[in-house]
Amino acid sequence: MYRKYQMARIIEVASLIHKEPCRWTRPRLAARLEVSIATIQRDIDLLCEMGIEIIPRGKQGYEMVSDFFLPALNLNFEEALALVTAARFYQAAEGKQAIEVLNNAIHKITSNLPKRTNETLDRIAPQIEVPHQQISQIDEIEPHRETLYEAIRERRKVNMAYNAFSSGKRERHRLSPYAVLFRKHAWYVIGHVEQLNQILTFRINRIHNLFMSHLSYTIPEDFSVQKYMEKSWDFRLGPETHVVIEFKPRIAPLIREVQWHSTQQIYEQADRGLRFEATVAGWQEVGWWVLTWGEEAEVIQPKELRKWVADTAARMVEVYRKN
Repeated sequence: MYRKYQMARIIEVASLIHKEPCRWTRPRLAARLEVSIATIQRDIDLLCEMGIEIIPRGKQGYEMVSDFFLPALNLNFEEALALVTAARFYQAAEGKQAIEVLNNAIHKITSNLPKRTNETLDRIAPQIEVPHQQISQIDEIEPHRETLYEAIRERRKVNMAYNAFSSGKRERHRLSPYAVLFRKHAWYVIGHVEQLNQILTFRINRIHNLFMSHLSYTIPEDFSVQKYMEKSWDFRLGPETHVVIEFKPRIAPLIREVQWHSTQQIYEQADRGLRFEATVAGWQEVGWWVLTWGEEAEVIQPKELRKWVADTAARMVEVYRKN
């Protein structure tokens, strides 16, 4: 909830300064919004970082130079539909806390559309299914994501106790959070772990406790979530590996129809099957994907992945034989 109130406060700070230039000082803004003067200063600094030029005019208060508040947008049908669909998708991933905020945003988009565009949107939008993302109940009740948003904004390191799945142990890390993102029904944080001197990814609902420290950090200028994740198959990262998988003719059309990975190459086979190749950061998630195709897929490379799929399939057979 903190992030929602924080964004609402920052928008109000900008709105007050824009509407009444040279009237609002930091003490007046702090009193109006019931926060500290230091918080107001951080809000103004953030607005300036966003390119909204706010200049102090001594005792008179602040003045906004940049034209931040734009006129109403004249959206066509395709643009409006894209925005409403995107908002509904994000709403599904956010969970209950953000539903009211996003419903208001959707209403503002639709209420300012021309009548004919709105009527068309009303007919079409309900027919577009936005997949519901099953959010963990832990994600709903734990405040860790809001704390991470604040830590990223304030550029403050966090001390974290984390329930690691792979080791089964509770680990303690000092983390410089770089980004928060939603993947595969859960929220994750990407950041630099001080003790290991590595950028790692943590599932937020496995965080046992989290506290902001007073230590500051900077995010490298060349860091981007897209670049960091681009070679992962799904989410997990590991050593860069070239994978080769052959698919039988019956299933080949389904493989051709989808862009499974940014590096994929598809080669047609004489028997009308296909050979699928990609370079991924870690192969285990590819293994689970291969298993979904059953006997229609065969791993050729690497040998470790081929052996893992074969061993996993053999253990599955044993389970069903016992029953």
